[in-house]
Amino acid sequence: MAAVGAMVVVAALGACSKNTGGGGNGGNENDVTKNTGGISNNPKDSQGPAPAVAGAKQGGDLQILQTSDFEHLDGQRTYVVQAMSAEQLFSRTLTMFKQGKNGKLTLVGDLATGPGKDLDGSKCMNWEYTLKDGLKYEDGSAITAKDVAYGISRSFSSQIAEGPHYLAQWLSNSVDYNKTYKGPYNGGADIAPGLEVKGDKTLIFHFKAPHCDLPFALQLPTSTPVPKAQDKGAKYDLHPFSSGPYKIKTYNRGSKLVLERNKYWDAKTDPIRHAYPNTITYTFGPTDTTETNRMIADAGPDQYAVAQENVPQALVPKVTGNASLKNRTISGQGPFVYYMAINTQTVKDQKVREAMAYALDRKAIIQTVGGDALATPATTLLSPTVIGWKNYNTFDGGASGNAAKAKELLAGKKPKLIFGYRNNPWGQRLAPAVQQAMEKAGFQIVLKPVDPENYFTELGRKDNPFDFYITDWAADWPTGAAVLPVLTDGRSIQPNGNNDVSYYNDDAYNKKLDAASKLPSDQSADDWAKLDQEWSKFAATVPVYFNKSLSLTGSKVGGVELSTDLGTNVYTSVYLK
Repeated sequence: MAAVGAMVVVAALGACSKNTGGGGNGGNENDVTKNTGGISNNPKDSQGPAPAVAGAKQGGDLQILQTSDFEHLDGQRTYVVQAMSAEQLFSRTLTMFKQGKNGKLTLVGDLATGPGKDLDGSKCMNWEYTLKDGLKYEDGSAITAKDVAYGISRSFSSQIAEGPHYLAQWLSNSVDYNKTYKGPYNGGADIAPGLEVKGDKTLIFHFKAPHCDLPFALQLPTSTPVPKAQDKGAKYDLHPFSSGPYKIKTYNRGSKLVLERNKYWDAKTDPIRHAYPNTITYTFGPTDTTETNRMIADAGPDQYAVAQENVPQALVPKVTGNASLKNRTISGQGPFVYYMAINTQTVKDQKVREAMAYALDRKAIIQTVGGDALATPATTLLSPTVIGWKNYNTFDGGASGNAAKAKELLAGKKPKLIFGYRNNPWGQRLAPAVQQAMEKAGFQIVLKPVDPENYFTELGRKDNPFDFYITDWAADWPTGAAVLPVLTDGRSIQPNGNNDVSYYNDDAYNKKLDAASKLPSDQSADDWAKLDQEWSKFAATVPVYFNKSLSLTGSKVGGVELSTDLGTNVYTSVYLK
């Protein structure tokens, strides 16, 4: 890594394009190739309009098929990538990643004129952002710095606690971020302590400790502007006020979301989005099998459609073996780690958790999600896409688990555990594989389905009724600072909105988290890798697989990209042929 002006440049900002590790041992460090990118200090990179896409033209209705509705569309409540992809169409943030050739990511200013100005000459404690001219909402009113500050401030509120917590924790200088300031609801001030608004265009962040990763954190939807007059609290989810090229025309929960043009969006202010289709319609309900079969058939309106879900296991050979589908395939290595999180509030015995780790059958689980085309075995909580990643395997049960070792640890016990799984095709195929492996090792497993539209919300409840679950995580930017403090710091546990869904807390480990967090990004990679392995010894989380993507579009759709940031399809350059 290198410093450019006052900015930290990250030399590996992207998903790995190759990972050929096999068996139960995770990826091989020598087989990982990362894309490059960084933060741009060139003002031209933050200016619009975005370069035209060759062959693209305006017009038409893009259809996006998706199995389940979004949990949230309120930017301050969003932490699921498909929703973040949709929000890029109607919400803007202070900064944003611009994706170039070969997945290269460059952080630029979105609402802001650039990625930010460190007022202290690289001390990273006081940052200034200036908004661009000509920014407007869907009603033609101006987007102001106060609106951005208000949006960030409302993220402190416990009523809408499901989104990222970086900014709240950094501004309050505490993982218990709403202990004193609880947000603008219930009589709190409109602007959080640590935020300074100067006029309509300038927002300054004041921190008590260095936070050199702020430009990265501001590309998350926490920095979406919200006019106070439009804020409806929890109901804001149903119609976020548009600051992007599209606005919500109709939204029927669980059925359909229709986006239409926001005539007040000015392409000259936007370096990333194009807004070629007249409308974009999300239809919720089709299974991954239905979506894929419709794309293969490519009939009528489906020529103008996209399958949001990955190709299911049964259809992978049909898709990969059909050369005519190659140009309509969106594929690549993703940044996600899928892992088994054990609720340590209910599974308190360390040996029982270790037995669960040994019992885990990665091979069987990977087969349920589509085999090698869609997953690679994982034994680390950090992904190979994270700078400094090092491979390890703390509880090595082999590719298919080690039932004998698990039984030895259980010493005759037959623990009865509740497995909470997503009640969608992915979860329905995965749950029996998990149950079979665990019961082979001596556990009694009760399967409990969870509404997929509320899955992460349910897991984030401290009093959730499950003993374990399989969930997933991708780094918000490719350093350990965007993974381990979020998933493993037990001091951050709240009644709701938790990302540490193992609910494990260790004081000595937390002190090491603090020490690594204080290091500059270019000095902390080894520390994060060591902490990754140290955390694994608690057997609170057990990595399962690294994801890959494989989905299809209709023949009349162009410009869909697999985001190396989000690890899902994005539509900022989509067009209809």
